[in-house]
This record gives sequence, structure tokens and C-alpha cells, in this order.
Amino acid sequence: MNLTYQTRPLSQDELQYLQRLMLKVSKGGANGVKFYYFPVAALLGAGFTWLAMLAGDGFLGFLFGTLAVFSFAFIVFMPYEMYKMRRKNKHTLQQFQSFIQKGTVDTCLIKAERIALAEEYEDEGDLYIIACNQDQLLYMWDTDYTLRKKFPCLDFEVYEDAFSNLIGRQINPLSSRIKPIIIDTKAKWNYMSKVGVPEHRQLEQSNFDTVLEAIRACADTP
Repeated sequence: MNLTYQTRPLSQDELQYLQRLMLKVSKGGANGVKFYYFPVAALLGAGFTWLAMLAGDGFLGFLFGTLAVFSFAFIVFMPYEMYKMRRKNKHTLQQFQSFIQKGTVDTCLIKAERIALAEEYEDEGDLYIIACNQDQLLYMWDTDYTLRKKFPCLDFEVYEDAFSNLIGRQINPLSSRIKPIIIDTKAKWNYMSKVGVPEHRQLEQSNFDTVLEAIRACADTP
């Protein structure tokens, strides 16, 4: 079962946020590497090489030799890294321009009834279990902790993947933040080991209380 998305106009806040991010990307990346870095790196490399030769085979010789290698490696590899960064930034800027010119975004409106949270046990991320319709559950993973500031809330929009990946936000909150039902982290881990890991944005027909009871029952599983 998949989420159903609808197209709507971008809000003024979303447009301004896109423009701020676009400006930040245009100023960052490879543009931060100045041309004079290369002759400086060449001079440093030559200087460290000379010091390494003077120092001989001891620790200082090894240290200066290593610094010389890093200096010359900057000259050799940085142009290609700059090319990759510029290419990536160009693609990202085109995505920003596309959304701004189009002026719309696809979202899925969620009106939740209850929300449970199981924080990460190792490094799998936080899991939100959302009762959004009668006996319908939505699973949402927060692996990079971008949801914590204004989520969970009962009313929110889930952004389409392309927009979400571009701005670093999964949702657009439409109501005040609430306190979720807390699930034991080990119980979640044991439950997933037993029945499998739910996919991000997985929507399924299940009873909220029944699933929570099944997870809690796994708390003492070795």
C-alpha cells in the first residue's frame, strides 16, 4: 500500500527556503577552493620535502615526508574533486530552479490519530508508528534526525522524495507538536529481528494497539 500524493502550490515560506538554500549552494562547494591554494600547496610540499631530507630517517623525517605527500596530493587530486563538486552543485541548482519555476510540490496529507516513537537501539534511526486512519499504520524512519524539531504532530504533509531530498525535510508540520507514545528501544529491535524491518513510509492495514502490544512483548526476548 502506497501513499497518495497530490500536487499543490508551494507556500511563500517554502519558496523563500528554496531560494535561501539555492543561494547557499551557489556560494559553497568548489567555489571555496581558491586558485592560490595550489602554489601555496606546491611551496609547502617542497618545503616539507627539504625538511624531511634534513631530518633523515627518524620521526621528524617521517612527519615532514607525510606532510609533503599530503601537500602534493592536494595539487594532484583536488582539481578532479572540484570538477565533481561543481557538477554536483550544478545539478542541485537545476533542481532548485525546477521547483521554483514550477511553483508546485507533491505532498501526502496525513491526519494522525496517535503516534508512537521507538528511538534507535544501535544506529538504525528512530522509528515512528503512526495511526493515520482506522486500522491503518504509517511507518516513518528518521535516520538523520531531521524530524525531531517539529514532529510528531497529528496533522502534517509528507513531501515527495525529490523535494524532501533537496531541502532535507521529510514533512511539513500543520499542527502543534505532541508527546508520542514511547516504545522500548530494545523491544523494537527484537521485534524487527523477529518479523522484519518496516520500510520507510510503509503503509499497512494493521491495528495500532495490536502492533504496539506485539512490540512490547519482545522486550525481554534474548
